[in-house]
Amino acid sequence: MKILGKFTTTIVVLGLILVAGAVVLPGMTKNRGSELAQAIDNVNPLVKTETVYASTTAKPIKEFTGGAGEKEYRYALTTYNAAGKARTVTFDAQWRLKAQKYLAITTKGQNVESWQAIATHKVPTGVRKNLATV
Repeated sequence: MKILGKFTTTIVVLGLILVAGAVVLPGMTKNRGSELAQAIDNVNPLVKTETVYASTTAKPIKEFTGGAGEKEYRYALTTYNAAGKARTVTFDAQWRLKAQKYLAITTKGQNVESWQAIATHKVPTGVRKNLATV
């Protein structure tokens, strides 16, 4: 019986650690563009997928050669969700983004799942006003 009690205690403690980590880690990864932050958000079940919007006014923060020898660019953009909440998202692109365009970026926390250029009329009005000040 002692072994069963220790096993149960261990399972409960591990469960509490996992729950605490799932609750605390999203706050620690917000606005961080590191690969670790992206990986944590990608596996955290409490982090939801959402679409955020950005303007392509920023220049790349880094230019580098990708794994297949192609030129890549890293961007850190201020984005807004449909409710107008701002955050910084970092992602890589295999080409320079055209200036003065809008992007719809699908994210799971800091992990960018996809992005695409969109027409101005597809950006929510409140978001467009926020992006005009960036």
